[in-house]
Amino acid sequence: MFDPATNRHFFYTELAKLIGAGFGIREAADLLLDSKLPAKQAALLQRLKAGLASGQSIAQSFAADPNVTDLEKSIIDAGERGGRLAPAFDHLADYFGMVSAARRQLIKGSIYPLVLLHIGVIFGIVPTALINGQSFASTIPQILLNLAILYAVAFGLFLAIRWIMKRATDHAAFDSALNRIPFIGKARRNMALARFAKVYHICLLAGLSIKETVHTSIAAAHSGTLSRDGKALEKQAGDGGPIGPVFVISKGFPKAFSSSYLTAEEAGTLDKDLERWVAYFSNEAADSVKNLSAVLPKLFYFLIVLFVGWKIVNFYFNYFQVLDSIGN
Repeated sequence: MFDPATNRHFFYTELAKLIGAGFGIREAADLLLDSKLPAKQAALLQRLKAGLASGQSIAQSFAADPNVTDLEKSIIDAGERGGRLAPAFDHLADYFGMVSAARRQLIKGSIYPLVLLHIGVIFGIVPTALINGQSFASTIPQILLNLAILYAVAFGLFLAIRWIMKRATDHAAFDSALNRIPFIGKARRNMALARFAKVYHICLLAGLSIKETVHTSIAAAHSGTLSRDGKALEKQAGDGGPIGPVFVISKGFPKAFSSSYLTAEEAGTLDKDLERWVAYFSNEAADSVKNLSAVLPKLFYFLIVLFVGWKIVNFYFNYFQVLDSIGN
């Protein structure tokens, strides 16, 4: 059983391969449906076939699926309009491959700390209870209660983090605050820039207007900081002026990227320049997420070791108190 990102990676890899080999989208869908896809991907292709039969576009058919993200919608729409579906699916396959690898690393690194945390909860109750003459069975309700409290706190933190992350997609203040957190901020920023660059590049290849390209790319980035800067970019593009100078004065984009965009815009080589930046931001995002996946479990492990160590010290303190009371 693969996680959703892994399934999407394989799904778009196969679509890109088939479309790139000259198969039509309907033929590609039929071939993939014969390959025993996961249920969600199979339902998506069935919806795609039904949508095409009713006169909808490929992008409209994909967008009708509630599981399809804004990034997927943007890239597929641009790829279809410009006759660049294979590169569009390739971009999506690369992106979800990167996300999938990061999740696997994070989960793998978190297994041992989580096991240690549960052992720490048990160790914090059982030895003290046994010293006080209680049976192990009598400690089970307290262990379950402590674990329930632990899970409730973890779930509350999860909901709070998810709310903050959602707010950060269109609020610059939240986004900027999160981006200042060591490791986490760099990973978020690079992921947003990777999404922006991928959509911008495919929109350029598709021949979309700069205004629409900017609007679509900013929306797909899911970054409050980039959304703030995107308003000025979109206005400049709508007025028909070059947007390179606006990139240069914006705070959300790296200065190297802004300067490169400015010169490429003047030289008429934006398509090649964006292709390089897609690769760069994707590699940076993969590296930063990899670093985050390595650091978070270690931090979690360190905190748990402190907790378990405190429990051990507390256990022996109580133990020696009991011995001292017996001696007296």
